[in-house]
Amino acid sequence: MTTSFYNGVGGMKTSQVGIDVWADNIANVNTTGYKQQLTDFSTLFSTSLSNYGSPVTSDIGYASTATSTVMDLSQGSIQQTDNRFDMAVEGKGWIKVTDINNQTYYTRTGSFKKDANGTLVMDNGDKLQVVNANNLTFDGKDWKFDASIPTDNLITSSAQTTQIDLPNNIIFPAKATENVKIKGILPNENKAPDPKLAKSTNDIGVLYNSDGMAINMKDSQDVIFGFGKNIKYSDGLIRYDMCINDDKVDGNEVNIDFDVNGENIKLTLPDGSKAKTITEAIAKALDYKNISYDKTDTSIQIKNANKLYIKSNGGDIVSSSASMEKLVYKLNDNTGSNFTTMQDFIDDLQNLATFTYGSDATVGLDDTGKLFIQNNSDSKELVSSSFATNNSNDMFINNLGTLGNYIKPNTASSSLEFNQNYQGFTGDIIDSQGNKNDLKFDFYKTKVDGDNTIWNLTVSEIDSEGKVISTTNKDLIFDNNGGLLSPTKIEIDNNGTPVTVDLGENFKGVISIDKVNEGFVYFQDGLSEGYLVNYDISDNGKIIANFSNGQNGVLGQIPLYHFQNEQGLDSLGQNEFTETNNSGKAFIYTNNSGEYILDGKIQNYSLEMSNVNLAQAMTEVIITQKAFDANSKSITTSDQMIKKAIDMKR
Repeated sequence: MTTSFYNGVGGMKTSQVGIDVWADNIANVNTTGYKQQLTDFSTLFSTSLSNYGSPVTSDIGYASTATSTVMDLSQGSIQQTDNRFDMAVEGKGWIKVTDINNQTYYTRTGSFKKDANGTLVMDNGDKLQVVNANNLTFDGKDWKFDASIPTDNLITSSAQTTQIDLPNNIIFPAKATENVKIKGILPNENKAPDPKLAKSTNDIGVLYNSDGMAINMKDSQDVIFGFGKNIKYSDGLIRYDMCINDDKVDGNEVNIDFDVNGENIKLTLPDGSKAKTITEAIAKALDYKNISYDKTDTSIQIKNANKLYIKSNGGDIVSSSASMEKLVYKLNDNTGSNFTTMQDFIDDLQNLATFTYGSDATVGLDDTGKLFIQNNSDSKELVSSSFATNNSNDMFINNLGTLGNYIKPNTASSSLEFNQNYQGFTGDIIDSQGNKNDLKFDFYKTKVDGDNTIWNLTVSEIDSEGKVISTTNKDLIFDNNGGLLSPTKIEIDNNGTPVTVDLGENFKGVISIDKVNEGFVYFQDGLSEGYLVNYDISDNGKIIANFSNGQNGVLGQIPLYHFQNEQGLDSLGQNEFTETNNSGKAFIYTNNSGEYILDGKIQNYSLEMSNVNLAQAMTEVIITQKAFDANSKSITTSDQMIKKAIDMKR
């Protein structure tokens, strides 16, 4: 009977411990990072009913006792917060902190904030311990981030942890651009997508007319152009007409003096010579010089298939000069009457105009892309003429418009506008002073040379005030498929810093094909100065500073620690634990190379809540209460039995 009494007392004491443990769990149901405790019970003593061998168990227990409490390490629910320094550990692992005395503790409570010094601390002031990247320096005025320090593998088995201080202001220093890479299409379409006015340096073979359509001038196509009166083109020949009249008897001999293509025709005939006589004399002189002509009794028409330069030397028959020539477009040959570029064509026209009118005529290309002939005379009317042959380019002839015309004093005659195929864009570039400038790319299609297409590229660096800092000009050569042959890279000067512009080889960068350009892809490795915007914490525990220039940098990393026996940790309250001989030393997981392995992750803007299951806790309290009541009943019953036994003795 006394055994049952003592068993009841022991049971009540054990139930009381259970009530205490579950009451503590319920009290911490809303405590961040709290891990509920479970109680282990065992029999205090036992005795055997028989000392003889018995085929059945004959032990009687002597009460029970609470031998230990066990920490439930299951995951608590994750709750979102608005504090960027709150962090919830999802999975296994413990966060390391130190107190004011530099004592080390481990916790799952991830509620941190910055103190007055910018140090990340818990509510009780304990400091978060991280592996610091040590990439912030203070120059006496500003904190600056050093991007050259590697931060890929901060945590190693030998890495030391320290507190981390996060300033309110950090500068990400500017970095001068050293490399630029571009990719895009230079279109070869018959309709120019973005035509620009022609320049005198443009090859006429790749120009566009006033409607933006490709002229497509082919090698050896030609045009007849001339200056002066009485000269024209018909039936495949350039012709100059001389009308001859009878000479009046005035006491002066007939003076004939002119040049035909540099051959001088000079004659003196008697006063009063008849037209037929004069005509015959000129014809004989032309025959002697092997100059072709047609004649009647009163006219001579000098003719040539390619050119006629008639120069008046003050004689009676030819009173003014005239010139006309077949001008031939030749790729890569601007000698003689051949032309390749617009400037070559202008030069040929200027030669004809100067021969005929001297300084009274000027030929050029105006700022509207139009060829013009300017009459500089105050009194003389100039005559210019253009003609097509069977081998002419009709679009080119039509675009010459009224360039061949009668030009009154101090006026000009102009063609329609000529255009060139243009593509361009502008990107950012950072100079050595940290200034963000514009890098302007201007592509002009300049030539189709056999199987190759040539575009001229001008790269200009322009500062914020619109001033051109530097200019580089290169011809880009593309093969017949549109792949870039050369140069694939060019060097430019970035305000004292050399920059390599990678245009891409073959089809890996800039190409020239029959397709509309959908925009250029541009990359440069320079960085403008950035200012701290905010902090973040990644799921692998890296503390990241985000800057206004779009860059970010890792300032440190939070290691997650593990123990051989987590149940052996010693709880000090406030959800902080210390390592013991039973728990073993804290360690991190690493691979064979000593690199950190994360067994779990950290959620930013989150906290791990208590893992106490309130329904379970309340149920355990009720069960334990009933156990307490039952044990108390066994005590009263035993007491009654003892009294009954005493009464029987009396």
